[in-house]
Amino acid sequence: MGSPFFVSRSSSSSSLVVLPGDLLRGAEFEDEGRGRRRGRKRAAVGLIAVALSAISPLPLYAHGDVHGQIVEMSQRIEKDRKNPELYLSRAELYRTHQEWDAANADYDRAFALKPLDVIDFARGRMFLEANWLLSAKITLDRFLSRQSNHVEALVTRARTLTKLEMRLEGTKDYTRAISLCTEQRPELYYERAQSLAGGGNTYAKEAVRGLDEGIKKLGPLVTLELCAVDIEVKNKQYDAALARLDTMASKSPRKETWLARRGDILVQAGKNDEARKAFQGALDAMETLPPARRNVPAMLELQARLRDQLSKLKP
Repeated sequence: MGSPFFVSRSSSSSSLVVLPGDLLRGAEFEDEGRGRRRGRKRAAVGLIAVALSAISPLPLYAHGDVHGQIVEMSQRIEKDRKNPELYLSRAELYRTHQEWDAANADYDRAFALKPLDVIDFARGRMFLEANWLLSAKITLDRFLSRQSNHVEALVTRARTLTKLEMRLEGTKDYTRAISLCTEQRPELYYERAQSLAGGGNTYAKEAVRGLDEGIKKLGPLVTLELCAVDIEVKNKQYDAALARLDTMASKSPRKETWLARRGDILVQAGKNDEARKAFQGALDAMETLPPARRNVPAMLELQARLRDQLSKLKP
């Protein structure tokens, strides 16, 4: 029987800021054949398209530039106070600048002028970023009750639910988002697994199963494989973790980091003799590297750690 969490159903701070064009990626609205829905869809996409054109020159800004963009947008609003697109654009700027109250006020103004569903999504995302989690959940619940196939809203609510320790509900949102997504999003498989694993041993197998689903679909991505290894080790599934690690190592021309990780796992498993062999093997592999690679800070740090581990494991 398949996992109840992974059944597909058919029906932060960064140095760069994305403004509000990323709303477009999630603006996939359900079409149930109702003219009212189709009209809402066209209106929402039109609003966001105008909001995009209202922000110039580029959709990517360094954090230090956002204040200047807010000033410029405020000047535009002074000349056109009935334009909801400008308020929505400024709200997104305030959001990226982490001025939460100002952003919320501008979402209110935009909604009062043109009550579009997508404003609830934008506001819900802002609430999550502000860590106002109950407000985020309520707002996203309302949005998704009308636009249940909106991928970004599902992901945003999944993150909210995870923070609220409602991990099973969050997992269902991640799974639905994955089933609806038309592009490769390995981070969704990773986040889903982290959400489940954060709940303790009970859902560890489901977390690993979800990662394996992603690996099967997207290929043997190291990020997903290592996440599975970490979960298996945390739950004392040492043999499974070592087997997975050995498979990854066999595909890599460089062995030292894999052998070091193998040694760490063997120590946790209480297999000190095998751990010593792995640590020594890692040191031997490093000796085969050209000096230019062997003497970089990361390798020197690894070498020191391996020697320290070997000194602790002397028979």
